[in-house]
Amino acid sequence: MRMMTVSTNNKGFTLIEILLAFFIFSILFVTIYASYSGSFKTINMTESRMELYRKAAIAMNRISEDLQASYISVLPPNSFGEPAGYTQFKGEDKDINGRDAGTMSFFSRVAPLFSDENEMATGQLISYDVIQGGEEYELVLLRSENPEFIDESVEREGMTLCDGLQAITFTYFDDDGEPHESWDSDSEDSAGILPRMVSVSLEFLNYENPDAPLTFMTSVALPVQYLGGAED
Repeated sequence: MRMMTVSTNNKGFTLIEILLAFFIFSILFVTIYASYSGSFKTINMTESRMELYRKAAIAMNRISEDLQASYISVLPPNSFGEPAGYTQFKGEDKDINGRDAGTMSFFSRVAPLFSDENEMATGQLISYDVIQGGEEYELVLLRSENPEFIDESVEREGMTLCDGLQAITFTYFDDDGEPHESWDSDSEDSAGILPRMVSVSLEFLNYENPDAPLTFMTSVALPVQYLGGAED
C-alpha cells in the first residue's frame, strides 16, 4: 500500500521581522501624535490669544468711555464764604513690586453700569486702582464708581476690570502736547484743568515668552468741559 505524505509549511515571523514591524509602527504613531499634538497646541494658543484680545478690548473701551465723559466741576462757595473749589482729576504713577501700576481718579458723566437705561448720570467719581493678583507677577486692574460728592470716609469697592496684567501705565498730555507721568488738577501747574489727552498701556503676561509681554495701547482725547457755576 502506497502512503502519501503531506508537506506543511509552518514558517512564522522571525524576531527581526517583529521588531522591524514594531519600529515602523512606532514611527507612524509618533508622527501622527506629534501632528495632532501640534494642532491642538496651536488651537489652544489661538483661543488663549483671542480671549486676551477680547479682555483687552473690553478694558480699553471702558476706560475710553469714562475718560471721554470726564469733566471738571466748579463747586459753589460754601456757607462760610470759602471760595469755589474744583472736583479733581488725579493720575498717579505707582508701582507694585517694581512693576508699573498707574492709577486714576476723576469725575465723569458716563452712565452707571448698574442703572436704568433711561437714568441720566448726574456725575460720579470713577477710580482705577491696581492690586496684586493671585500669581506672583500678576496685576489686577479694578474700576469703581461712586456718586460725585461721596463722603471720603466711605470705602470705595472696585470691580475687576482686567486681570493677567504685568504693567498698567497712564500718560497724560497737556495743552502743549508734553507728556506727564502723573496729573493733579489741584496742583499749581494744572489747577482746575483736565489733561488734553491720556495714553493707556496695558501689558499682559506672556507665559510663552515672559520677556515679551503682550502690549495694548490707546490714546483718548478728553473734552474741554466744565460744569457748575464758576464765578466770572
